[in-house]
Amino acid sequence: MKKILFIIKTTFIILFFNSYVFAGVSTPTPTNALNKIAGSMSHSVTNNAQTIANISSATSTLLNSSELTAGIQDAAAKFGLSIDAEAATILAGVDTSSSESISKAMAQLESNIEGKDWDYVPTLDQDTILYETDWFALQKVGTQAGANPSTMTSFDYATTHDVFTEGVDQMVKGKVYVNFKKREMWADMAIKLTLAQETISINSTPGTGAAANVQQQASLETGTATFTELPIVADQAFRLSHSWGMTTGTGYDQGDNEFNTMKASATALQATCCSGDSFWDDTASRVSEYNHDNNSGGQDAWKSVYMYGKFTTASEGGTALGQIAIEGGHHDDNSDEAGFVASIERQEASGAITGKAYEN
Repeated sequence: MKKILFIIKTTFIILFFNSYVFAGVSTPTPTNALNKIAGSMSHSVTNNAQTIANISSATSTLLNSSELTAGIQDAAAKFGLSIDAEAATILAGVDTSSSESISKAMAQLESNIEGKDWDYVPTLDQDTILYETDWFALQKVGTQAGANPSTMTSFDYATTHDVFTEGVDQMVKGKVYVNFKKREMWADMAIKLTLAQETISINSTPGTGAAANVQQQASLETGTATFTELPIVADQAFRLSHSWGMTTGTGYDQGDNEFNTMKASATALQATCCSGDSFWDDTASRVSEYNHDNNSGGQDAWKSVYMYGKFTTASEGGTALGQIAIEGGHHDDNSDEAGFVASIERQEASGAITGKAYEN
């Protein structure tokens, strides 16, 4: 299986959508997916009677079970796709009006996307479905009053505002293109971040820096992914580096495995992606990469942002679900892994979105 090597233009991650913003998105049409740089074909299930029976047995408040089943069957037959029965059953129980219900379901889904060659160039045509959002704000995850009560992880996060400026929305918008006939998907994304600390550089010449509490904008055009199953499920972790822009190497990559948070536990980071003579092999280096403390000592604080996105859609014309999260920490000692982990701040959003036929 090949990894999608993203065509990085300036900086930022692939999409995701907050449900209360999605009201402004146009008419429903086919499904879509994020893009996964290391997608694994987790559940290759053929379209047999037992598969359909399993899907039909699940119920849902807003994601109508019978419509979901019919849509998957029709799209699978039309485009010669297999059915991921496990994913279909999970989605049949989602209340699309509840971010908590969406987050819970998304946490159970396994990616089933495969990347195309890095130099493959997709084309827009009459079979392309566009999922587009306006700018929407992420919500802070934590235990303080007003924090988002639902999250893709089971961890607690810092209630401080040392990474993402307090009282300022961290904004995301995106476009995702899906072509069921060609079995392709790709995306354009944009962000507006306001960080509490002065940064090294972002979307500018390395070394020029950016002042604290100044909105910084970046965008990304992704590579192309392909799929063979319905529902389509994809996820990807990214690093937004202020020196190097958006990269898929986060320092925590484990082959095809992506992590929806930097935290492996309440006191430890995810394991390194690398071994031997590597920057990422050293825990203090991985801390410094995402540390936003200007007085961290020893190695510099590079003030990168860890990002994770996940996306799924069940069938052509079906409802798509998405999530996006950003993380960073602020600690005065890069060698104190537990202290840094406790300092990690997180913002995220989950929601539903429909698409429209692409128009030239």
